Amino acid sequence: MSKVVRIDEEALEVALKYGKNLSAGIMKMEELLKKQEKAKRDYTAIEEMIRRTIREELEMLTSRY
Repeated sequence: MSKVVRIDEEALEVALKYGKNLSAGIMKMEELLKKQEKAKRDYTAIEEMIRRTIREELEMLTSRY
């Protein structure tokens, strides 16, 4: 399905850096954003695991004394 849309020329230039046309550029940008969001969630999960491990280790150390 095709639609005629009005888009700022600068926005079109940005989209065309990612794909051969506006539609392909938008889809590629969406794909990249999803990957970036997933990477951020993965990083956050790893960060939380590290914090939990450090907290547990500190609790064990302090409970000994």
